[in-house]
Amino acid sequence: MMETLFVGKNTFKFEELPSTNVWLMRHLLEQNLSEGALVLAKHQTQGKGQRGSSWEAEASKSLTFSILFKPHFLSLAHAFDLSLCVALALHDCLSELRPGFSIKWPNDIYFEDKKIAGILIENQISKSTYQHAVVGIGLNLNQIHFEGLPKAISLKQIIGIDFAEQQVLERICECLEARYLELRSGNYAQMKKSYLSHLYWLHETHEFDFGGRVREGMITDVLRDGSLQIAFGVAEIQTFEVKEITFVK
Repeated sequence: MMETLFVGKNTFKFEELPSTNVWLMRHLLEQNLSEGALVLAKHQTQGKGQRGSSWEAEASKSLTFSILFKPHFLSLAHAFDLSLCVALALHDCLSELRPGFSIKWPNDIYFEDKKIAGILIENQISKSTYQHAVVGIGLNLNQIHFEGLPKAISLKQIIGIDFAEQQVLERICECLEARYLELRSGNYAQMKKSYLSHLYWLHETHEFDFGGRVREGMITDVLRDGSLQIAFGVAEIQTFEVKEITFVK
């Protein structure tokens, strides 16, 4: 039994959808959906990732779902707070199973150097006000073959057992609601500290590709607007938006 106040209480389940995010965006107004409404598809045919990239998931072996939030308490300048919140919640949930998970900027979940989950948040803004946020989550659950995706990994590969979809979904919803209520209570500073403590490659020297150049740098911070701050040497600090930079090695 899911122990939440509102997340996942109103659930729509489908065998197949092009995209759970698209379905929720289309129906949230016409059906006057309440905050926490969840749509789950056993198979997504056109799953989306950050900035138009695709999310590939084997039917019935991954969790692909979207949840509606109404973060009216956030200013548009602080919209990334929700992304940070969701990434922390997923990290909380998976870290209950074992250590080794991290958050790759902006909000992918990694185990060691492989991706296990992705998050796509699509916002609806009206008159400069944050109205709705559709949070799409894809988690590799029991999939063991990832053709053409050498950096993908599943929970089954990590832990060694098959996982029940409903049980994992319920625990994610509980962790999501807990972190969302924490954010709503104004505890951003502590959440930011937790986010950075789990950030992949933080304060480590690695190679990054941007503008056709590969340079060694060190991630030093993620700013409130969600941009990534990297130090190149002692005196040079640059900030990057999503898709402006690639993690190399």
